[in-house]
Amino acid sequence: MTHVHGVGPGTLLGGRYAVTLRTSEAPSHERWRASDHTLEREVVLVCFPASSPIAAATLDAARRAAGVEDPRLVRVLDVGTDQGIAFVVEEPLTGAVPLSHLLQSGGLPAEEVRRLTGETASALDKASHRGLHHLALTPSTVLRMPDGSVKVRGLATEAVLTGADRVSDEHASRADAVGLVKVAYAGLTSRWPAVAVDGGLVGPGPASGTGLEDAPTVVGGVVAPSEIVTGVPNDLDLICRMTLGDSRRGPISPGDLALQIAPWPSGPPQSDGASGIGLPASRGQSGSTRVLPVVGAAGAGAAGAGARASAGSTDVFPTVGADQEPSESYAGTAGGAGATAGAGGGAATGGAGGTAGLAAAGAAAAGAAAAIGDRVGSFARAAADKAAARAAERRAAHASHGDRDDRDDYDGEEIALTDALDDAPETEIEPPLPVFGREAPERPSGAQSRIALAIVGVLVLVALFIGVNNVAKIGQSDGDGSANAVVTVTATRTQSSAPPETTSEPAPTSTSAPPPTPVSITGGKGYDEQDGNEADQNVKNVFDGDPSTGWRSRWYGTPTYNGDKEGLGVILQLSQPTAVSEVELVLPAKQDVTVYLTDGTSREGAQRVGSAKGAEGTVTIKADKKLEPGTALIVFVTRAAAAEEPTRYRAQINEVTVR
Repeated sequence: MTHVHGVGPGTLLGGRYAVTLRTSEAPSHERWRASDHTLEREVVLVCFPASSPIAAATLDAARRAAGVEDPRLVRVLDVGTDQGIAFVVEEPLTGAVPLSHLLQSGGLPAEEVRRLTGETASALDKASHRGLHHLALTPSTVLRMPDGSVKVRGLATEAVLTGADRVSDEHASRADAVGLVKVAYAGLTSRWPAVAVDGGLVGPGPASGTGLEDAPTVVGGVVAPSEIVTGVPNDLDLICRMTLGDSRRGPISPGDLALQIAPWPSGPPQSDGASGIGLPASRGQSGSTRVLPVVGAAGAGAAGAGARASAGSTDVFPTVGADQEPSESYAGTAGGAGATAGAGGGAATGGAGGTAGLAAAGAAAAGAAAAIGDRVGSFARAAADKAAARAAERRAAHASHGDRDDRDDYDGEEIALTDALDDAPETEIEPPLPVFGREAPERPSGAQSRIALAIVGVLVLVALFIGVNNVAKIGQSDGDGSANAVVTVTATRTQSSAPPETTSEPAPTSTSAPPPTPVSITGGKGYDEQDGNEADQNVKNVFDGDPSTGWRSRWYGTPTYNGDKEGLGVILQLSQPTAVSEVELVLPAKQDVTVYLTDGTSREGAQRVGSAKGAEGTVTIKADKKLEPGTALIVFVTRAAAAEEPTRYRAQINEVTVR
């Protein structure tokens, strides 16, 4: 038996939606999976009785929510009624996981909570510009997709279905801000703060279906997140303290909250402890690899023989050249390697291990010297020779007494490195190779030298003649007065009673090209390549002829729009196709701006007019080449200006004139 009578597997609604599986239920509605037979796709149906008092308001809210274009909001595809059932059709969210499910294993990392809350707040802030609010936010309405993107379900419709929509616009914005803080609190602690806020004006909020334990309460609110879990950032902890207490403080709208917690990461972490994404193996476990330094190229074989015998880890020893002087850290490492080798053999420990480590260093030096050759000097060879000699003597002594020990399996000997170097022959290391080749160019012959000197002499004489000639002309006039006289041509005329006709022509005057004529702008809208629009209602102010009014974008936490956008601005429609030569902008604050001319609706394929960085006041951007005529102009602000407060930035354009 279902709560919504008449809906079950196999029910066909609207002549196209075949119901298959119920995914959730609430007192006033149910959510079902369905198959759209017309478009052959899977959809989600929110079903409720058509006779319900809230049916008409819910369908109207769904229609208005469908007009908000934001990828973070679950899209409404259709609404309708059939067989006494009202339904709202939503896009399917394949693989989406509600935040309430992620929190069943504990709280999420603070930065992931910041990202989920910030993305949700930004989406609701955009919806609030259209007069739409959620008012029923819970961890079940915030979902994370497999690629890490965020989806918010139930904009406007959940408020009507739960009876929370009868509030003013200002009160609704505050209620959504409080709901977002509660979601952030739940994300940090995996507990739901079921408390009323603002003296009861904002209720505890719906927590049904979350499956979360209630947060512990104290006088005036709930326990701060930092008192429940560790690693909570100060700003998130303070926002939760202020908002979820009865102090009427905290963010007043989703946009205000987004500014307070910005910036946030652009994607989810590699591992969040709740969903188990990409959980790496611990590096301290058995079988892991550690990197330790050791002296010599062959040290990995000598000193690592005993290390491989120890269970738990494999030590990889990078090479240090044989001509280097080992530091204390390297000596300590060599000693440790020797101790490990002794433990693997079952005998040597403690100081003997340190001496064995030096023997391994000598053997390593021998290997390095043999590999590199005579270029590294003879210190390493001396150490290796003495170590090998001592080892041979010791093996002979043990063999004569019949008490050979396994700890003599290494090729070196227990000697100090300084002892090995004392007897090293004093041979000098060869000098470094010259930078250039050994063959130097031959000196020029006498004939070649004389020819070169003759050429230089001729050039000097020519330059001297030209200089003397120019000096001699200083002070001389360029010609006599008759050269510049006006020549008048007189033609012989026959005698006539009529007076001679004279023609007077005005002297030619130099004229400059007239300035370009401004092109009228017929309309425009906000340009945001990610969200589709940006404060469209204010665009008319950039071409009204009044530089004191203008267009303003929404607030952002950083001048680069929280790192999520290349930029944003306005796109203006020109009265006729125009080959734009210059654009005059009036900018109220310093910004980076680029202007494009296009025939379409985006920057793709557009012609670049020009750009300006750190521009403020009246700025003229001139095209550096002749452009083809276009019908639209895009003013793209790539770096926003500081707004009313230090943490608020937005693009600002007061006036645009096109010529």
